[in-house]
Amino acid sequence: MKPSFYADIVHASPNAFVYFKLIRDSDDNVIDGIYKDINPAYECLIGMKKEDLVGKKVSEIFEPKVLKTLRWLKAGGKAEKKQGHDKMDYYSEVTHQFYRVQIFSFEKEHAAIAYSESTTEVLQKYSAQEDLKQSENKLSLILDSTEEAICGIDLKGQCTFLNHSCMEILGIKEESELVGQQIFDHLTKEVLSQEETTVTQDILENLNKKQKSHSDLAYFTRMDGTLFPVEYFVTPKISNGALLGGILTFFDITERKKKQSEINRLTFHDPLTGLFNHIKFEKLKFTYDSEKYLPLSIIMGDINGLKRINQQYGHREGDQLLKAVTRVLSENIPKNAHLARYGEDEFSILLPNTDSMQAYWYVQRIQDAIKKHNNQLNKDQAAINLAFGYETKYTIDFDIQKVINNAQDYMDKQKMLNQDSMRNALLTSIKTTLLARSQFTEEHAERLVTLSRKVGKVMKLSSYQMDELALLAELHDVGKIGIDDAILNKPGKLTDAEMAEMKKHSFIGYQIVKSIQGLDDIALPVLHHHERSDGKGYPDGLTRYAIPLLSRIISVVDAYDAMTQDRPYRKAMSQEEAITEVKKNSGTQFDPEIVAYFLKSLEE
Repeated sequence: MKPSFYADIVHASPNAFVYFKLIRDSDDNVIDGIYKDINPAYECLIGMKKEDLVGKKVSEIFEPKVLKTLRWLKAGGKAEKKQGHDKMDYYSEVTHQFYRVQIFSFEKEHAAIAYSESTTEVLQKYSAQEDLKQSENKLSLILDSTEEAICGIDLKGQCTFLNHSCMEILGIKEESELVGQQIFDHLTKEVLSQEETTVTQDILENLNKKQKSHSDLAYFTRMDGTLFPVEYFVTPKISNGALLGGILTFFDITERKKKQSEINRLTFHDPLTGLFNHIKFEKLKFTYDSEKYLPLSIIMGDINGLKRINQQYGHREGDQLLKAVTRVLSENIPKNAHLARYGEDEFSILLPNTDSMQAYWYVQRIQDAIKKHNNQLNKDQAAINLAFGYETKYTIDFDIQKVINNAQDYMDKQKMLNQDSMRNALLTSIKTTLLARSQFTEEHAERLVTLSRKVGKVMKLSSYQMDELALLAELHDVGKIGIDDAILNKPGKLTDAEMAEMKKHSFIGYQIVKSIQGLDDIALPVLHHHERSDGKGYPDGLTRYAIPLLSRIISVVDAYDAMTQDRPYRKAMSQEEAITEVKKNSGTQFDPEIVAYFLKSLEE
């Protein structure tokens, strides 16, 4: 057939054809093409006339719709070297159709491009590409609209992508500042971790195990070097079972920490003094109830007369007193101590790795500071008056709550000894009644307290026992207020019936003391202060070590004081005579060991 026959077929074809003469460079690569011929279908495809194209180079046509043509010609030149035909897909903005594009090369100098209307396969491929493009656009929109910082990391810790929030939080202006760089240059050690494990190690180790990572609190670094708190999550990125890297998501929790800090302050701090409150102290006592903090001491302090100050002068004055107490306590305890407002007028001090002698030293230091504070007050200012108690835990099996209870009991006894204590009013009333109804004098009580303390010092009793001993010296005969005046004040010897009635005073005293808060620990010593070492005493006929220690001490000092003072029915003995009498009754009426301590105390 003649060539004109084929030309006529191409000219009449519904498919678009265009014929070029190729222009090559010195390396035989196609660099341009000259339009030689086009058919009417091609004119419709691109919306240009034949006379506007034929004879012109492709590079001279600046219409966007023919810009791909030059790339196709170059691709066709490469396809010719591979002895094949290159195929592409094309969408025409003029006809709004999809086309399958094929490039043919002829004798190295000519090429043709044929456009055939798209098949379902081409349409589906284009549609899939468009869907993918839209999906990527949506994903990019989502990533850039979220407040969370999101970035990708590979197995070497390099950043693969990051969203807008990540750039903003880290202070990055261009993606290139971090993409391809080590993301872990912006991570630091976990603040709350006591180990040397870094965030970087934690994340990479979990990634290699295909495990997620999470931290409630870590600190990242901005581009300007400033640290900021974050919560982060890392999720492994896995494809077909192969680990590709991970997705790091983090939040700047600066504001969250500020709000949480304020919540914690309100929850665990007293609003008036700024100290820890009772709730926080309860948490602390369990935190420090550990072997490594032993010995663990707890000091309890109670403001004497706070209620009276609030009633007489108003709560403003009471609040000022509470603040003054807070300041004095805070300035006189060690740095590792924890001070709390335990109740309305109570304070507690937790002292890790502090023994009983050290706790006592801190109590004395605080008392000295209180005296100094009070000496500087004006007449119209309320003075600080605190009662203290303390206890020390030496072994892990000793209940921590028992430590607190013991310290509070000791503190309550201190309040009983304090003239400013409201509870002391009841005790004062009882002692006044006793003085009025019997031969028990205030001077006698004071002598017994002095003698008892001297014996206790020689015996190296604890300050807690010393205070109990002082209370017992004052209250051991309190039960006599329940005995008939005629018996109490009879100048001569009592009859058997009268003596039986008199002996009831031990039990009456026991009942009175036990009913007063803070005095129950001396109730038994009151009951048994007339027991004898040989078992011939009353009310229970106890022998030596079965008798409470404080009762045995009071028994000796009370007898000695009675012998050395005048009575209506006899003259006082000399000190030497009284000592001889005490020695004579050692082992029968008195505990020999206590007698030895007593005699030693008289020598000092």
